[in-house]
Amino acid sequence: MGTLRRRAALVIAGTAAVGMVLTGCSDSGSGRKSSNSSGGSSSSKGSSKDSSKGSGKTQDPSDTPTKDDGGKTVPAGKPSKPATGGGGRTGPCTDAETELTVTAAPRPVNYQLITLTNTGKRTCTVLHYPVVSFGPDLDGTAEGREDTRPQAVVTLKPGASAYAGLNTSPADQADDGTKPHAKTLSVDLIKKVGADGSTVQLGEPDTVKVNDLFIYEPKVSYWQQEMDLALS
Repeated sequence: MGTLRRRAALVIAGTAAVGMVLTGCSDSGSGRKSSNSSGGSSSSKGSSKDSSKGSGKTQDPSDTPTKDDGGKTVPAGKPSKPATGGGGRTGPCTDAETELTVTAAPRPVNYQLITLTNTGKRTCTVLHYPVVSFGPDLDGTAEGREDTRPQAVVTLKPGASAYAGLNTSPADQADDGTKPHAKTLSVDLIKKVGADGSTVQLGEPDTVKVNDLFIYEPKVSYWQQEMDLALS
């Protein structure tokens, strides 16, 4: 602020001299000195006032303390990190951080129980239902059962499991030997669900061997937190 006061004094003292010089200049009639002058550009009225009122420094927005997704205060100047557990936001489970098993269910008839266990170190979510295809050479995937859609997204903490029930064929459909059989099941996870209900798969399915399953109009439940709900 001292520098600004000294500069003001010099301007007042040299007003008459500057006026005489400007009278003899023709800068397109603007009445201002050319920008080529070593004296620099003049500041507008009131620009010498500091909006920070005494701080002498404009505050950087990054210096303001913020809160991360978990509600904890983050020190100024440090980016917040999204929480991955304990109430924070979680992303979809991936094939790399889960383990898949498929076993024959004791009931109902013609059901396989698909179990997905979180073997990773973060909490993750499983979306929609598993995308189940059959091998070695069967086309198509199992149809998702909309009547099993859970009310909330299934969330898995490390070590927890989710379940889905695969109905390989209707109970009243006889196997006459002419219909397809599967010796393997491939299960892929969904990483994104669009507003229109469209889905995007991870594209890295896990494949497991099964005991020559009769496949006819297969259907699969949504992922469930409880085994009984998957097999209902």
